[in-house]
Amino acid sequence: MSDCITTNPTTLQADTLEEGAGFTYFVKVDSSVPRIRIEFSPPRTLDAIGSVDVVSVTPSGPDHGNDWVEFTTGHIGLTYTVQVSYTEPSQPERHRGGPLETPSRSPKFKPQNSCPSS
Repeated sequence: MSDCITTNPTTLQADTLEEGAGFTYFVKVDSSVPRIRIEFSPPRTLDAIGSVDVVSVTPSGPDHGNDWVEFTTGHIGLTYTVQVSYTEPSQPERHRGGPLETPSRSPKFKPQNSCPSS
C-alpha cells in the first residue's frame, strides 16, 4: 500500500501514521513543486492538544524541525524513515508524577518525480 503526497504543505496526524514494510508515503517533487513540507499534527481532544517531535530522519539529508520534514528534488530515489514521537493530549500520569508515555511511529517516505500507478 502507499499514498502519494502532492500538496505543499501536507499535514499528517502523528498517531495515525502508517508504518511497516508494506507501506510507503510517496512524495511527488518536480520542477513545478520542487519541495514539499510534511507537518505532523499532534493528537487532540476537544479541550486539549498533545505534542509531537520529529526525532530523526534516516538516512540524513532532508531538513526537519520539531514537527515537520521537508523533501526536495535532491532527495529523489532514496527511501527515508522518519521517527515521530508524540504524547496524548491528556494523561493522568502527569498529575500523579508518573512517567509520560511517548509512543512513536516510523513511517517511510520516498520522494520521486511522479506518483506510482494505482
